[in-house]
Amino acid sequence: MNSPVEPTPSPGAELLRGRLMQRSLRVLLDQVRGSREALPHLAALEAALGSRGTAAIEQIPVQFIGKVFRQLRVLPLPDDDAALQDLIARLQRAMRQGRPASTYQLSPFDPEATVVITEGSHSDFMDALDQARSPLPGVGV
Repeated sequence: MNSPVEPTPSPGAELLRGRLMQRSLRVLLDQVRGSREALPHLAALEAALGSRGTAAIEQIPVQFIGKVFRQLRVLPLPDDDAALQDLIARLQRAMRQGRPASTYQLSPFDPEATVVITEGSHSDFMDALDQARSPLPGVGV
């Protein structure tokens, strides 16, 4: 008996799939202010998915795959986003192929696996607003 062979996706299809992942990742990162600065590896993947498609995932150096995966997992991932679920599955596959899976288990003490969000007070907001509106010292008025 011959086992069915899955056809190899065309480069155009993989580019499109990567751009769908990029769009979903962009929406996710846009939801969390400052996430691109706090999660630079994930931000780099977001940019690469648009230009290289899913090949961007395969081009992540082995030593950074776990970091990208951990950064993605700290965000509020929707279960119903097929593109993000595909991205997660591909990252997990890349981790398994690169190193033993146990290398990438999260620790509750891993600072990259923890995001702390606090709400500022009204007076903190007003102080920041005043600072943003006041002219910089030494700038011509």
